[in-house]
Amino acid sequence: MVRIARIGAGTGLILLGLALLVLPGPGILTIAAGLALLSTEFAWAANILDWMKVKYRSYFTKEERPLETPLPGDIE
Repeated sequence: MVRIARIGAGTGLILLGLALLVLPGPGILTIAAGLALLSTEFAWAANILDWMKVKYRSYFTKEERPLETPLPGDIE
């Protein structure tokens, strides 16, 4: 019974998150919460959640690269 409830709640959160991608609200976080629930039962959900974590970390850890060409007015 707990497994069915977990699968139903995870699926519901993913569907709600998909709706919140176009409506105002935290769509990505809701999808991640649904995947976290489903990842306890399904390996594919854990793989998608791991992929989302890697993308999240790589997005926020990019280093600032200096400009290759100087802007007008810059002194070299």
